Amino acid sequence: MEFFDPLGILKQMTGTGTKANAESDKKTVECAKCQDRGIYMEGDFAVPCSCMAQKSLANKFKNCQIPKAMLGHSFDRFNFKYYSNSLKEPNSQRTYLEIAQKTFHYAREFARSFIRGEETEGLLIQGPVGSGKTFLACCIANFILQNCEKPILFIIVPDLLEKIKASYANPAYLAEHILVEAASEVPLLIMDDLGAHNYTEWTQNKIYNIINYRVNNQLPTVITTNLDLSGDLTKLLGERTVSRIEQMCYPLWLEREYNIREVIRQEKIAKHITGLL
Repeated sequence: MEFFDPLGILKQMTGTGTKANAESDKKTVECAKCQDRGIYMEGDFAVPCSCMAQKSLANKFKNCQIPKAMLGHSFDRFNFKYYSNSLKEPNSQRTYLEIAQKTFHYAREFARSFIRGEETEGLLIQGPVGSGKTFLACCIANFILQNCEKPILFIIVPDLLEKIKASYANPAYLAEHILVEAASEVPLLIMDDLGAHNYTEWTQNKIYNIINYRVNNQLPTVITTNLDLSGDLTKLLGERTVSRIEQMCYPLWLEREYNIREVIRQEKIAKHITGLL
């Protein structure tokens, strides 16, 4: 998939985007009612066209860079049936369902607080592969995009690091400082799959620079990882980065008995087979 457009994000944040040149940007008219002007005439009055709100929302989703397959993820579609009501996490002795309910509650309240403009700490959502972490992070992003004008950015951490590396070798790629600046300064950053990478001292420093900037400027961050904060994640990222994450994020967890992605896939196959019978 296409990675995020840092220049577009920065322009959206600063309001410095330029209007397209009418002569050089001719394209097919998308709205027959207003001819893409944003307004249309009803008698002697100019009336705002509904297409502008739709375009604005579409642009927000595009700039956010949530993968297309995840645009439909919403709090309403978060399904608790995949979390056991009998299996318990050994330390807390809470069931997997109880853990999921708590994490869901904090995620939804975080999104609501951000929309209201309240200062709130970020979230660290931990759990094994296929436990619903990315789904819930996308629920946060989609809810905010539909209810708030502030730009947000959803990045898959390994993709970000590869893009930064590419900026060194290929002049056609955007410079590293633009990539890092976009991730550092956006009002809300969602970092998906932190830890899923072979971290070197170089990559450790890039992650630290982004997180450190956001901590110092009190910018909320949502992080998902399948690694334990005090164990493998510390080994990969280093103590100073993990310390900053602990400083800015409230720790949450999701646990599951079976890989939810695989369960859903099997459900789709069974449904398809049933439809053929």
